[in-house]
Amino acid sequence: MGRRTQPGGAVTTDPRRPFDPARIRAVCFDGYGTLFDFHTVEFRFAVSELLADQRIECDHDEFYRSWVSMYGKASPWGGFARDGEPTDRERMLSGPLPDWHSTWEIWRRQFELAFEKFGVEGDPDSAADHLRHLLSHAPPYPDARETLERLDGLGFRLGLLSNADEDFLQSALSLGRLRFSAIQSSESLRAYKPHRAVFLAICARLGCDPAEVLYVGDSPYSDVNGAHHAGLPTAWVRRAETDEYPQQVVRPDVTVAALRELAALLPPLAGGGTSHAR
Repeated sequence: MGRRTQPGGAVTTDPRRPFDPARIRAVCFDGYGTLFDFHTVEFRFAVSELLADQRIECDHDEFYRSWVSMYGKASPWGGFARDGEPTDRERMLSGPLPDWHSTWEIWRRQFELAFEKFGVEGDPDSAADHLRHLLSHAPPYPDARETLERLDGLGFRLGLLSNADEDFLQSALSLGRLRFSAIQSSESLRAYKPHRAVFLAICARLGCDPAEVLYVGDSPYSDVNGAHHAGLPTAWVRRAETDEYPQQVVRPDVTVAALRELAALLPPLAGGGTSHAR
């Protein structure tokens, strides 16, 4: 049984073994913000762009913050949150799965709520379409394809698990020429990260136990916390030195500043060099 020190000196008990790179048989990635270069800055710009396109006059930064804050109400878990209370994170990790609705629909609901809050006439469907178009064409980070090819050459199975709709995810994958052994989206699973069910599903597709799959993502909540509670070792992608890890979330097993660091972290598998990706 391992012991982990949290920020501030708190120590938590972790029932899993300490992280051992030699145990890893597969590497699974988050999509946007991890493999694809579309994160907070890009979302903020996209919202500002669509407000300008719809000729909506308001403080764009304030609107963006409001739009982000509406996720709790717009998400599938929104119906379980009481007014004025945050979403139940434990339920999001392992509780009964809520009724599914698409990422596009979540965006549409967020825009509908934000337009209402600001008292402006906007088209939430067109706004959600704008995001779908941009994410369909989101480029991979410069080291994404190189990292996948190196890991594949070392013998690792490669997975992708993304909170995304199939249409824009598959478009970005095709344009970026990124290949994997197994791909699962929230739409294909009818469930969202951080719920443990989605992580266990991709492990099953990869033919590995959760302890053998390193999950790589940029979100402490959806990626690191979710994968950890499903029994997967985790790697947090910290792309900027200013990114601070939240104190109340379990720490990742590994922190990397760029994807290319993963290939140096993991030893080659016996018989490595056989391609698994498709």
